[in-house]
Amino acid sequence: MNHITKTMGYIVLFALLLNFTNCKTQSIQQEAPFTIIEKSYFKWAGGKKGDQGTTIKLVGNFETTNLGFSNIYFQNYKYKVIPELRGNTFTLIGNRSSLKKDINMSGNAVDEYGNTPPELDKEIPFDLQKDEAVIEYSINGQVYFHKVAGVKQLETVYYP
Repeated sequence: MNHITKTMGYIVLFALLLNFTNCKTQSIQQEAPFTIIEKSYFKWAGGKKGDQGTTIKLVGNFETTNLGFSNIYFQNYKYKVIPELRGNTFTLIGNRSSLKKDINMSGNAVDEYGNTPPELDKEIPFDLQKDEAVIEYSINGQVYFHKVAGVKQLETVYYP
């Protein structure tokens, strides 16, 4: 019985160590199949109270096929992107708004049906400086990450 307990302990310890090796250590590629030629971001404020956010824009060139972009990690947030492709040039724009959705508050629970719980900010899997971003991209379904430094902050934009 003691031998079984000891073996189980080793298995659990091995599983825990294996799990911790994945934390905050996504493999960042030094070389990428694309080149970033423009990298900037700006903060913005809208006309409604509390309507503000950040927009990041990366422009680059690529020379490979089957290349896809899905996310940008920047200033501790994950930005979903929909790439715009023109020839061998791409533009990635990520937008994050801090405006909270309206919710129905009532003494009757039926009136509150349809409210969605707020999204919690998730910690991103990278330690980045304020001017660094990580692009999540894929080639033939295989996911890769590439770090971009020197993202330039532009002036704040105020919308009416």
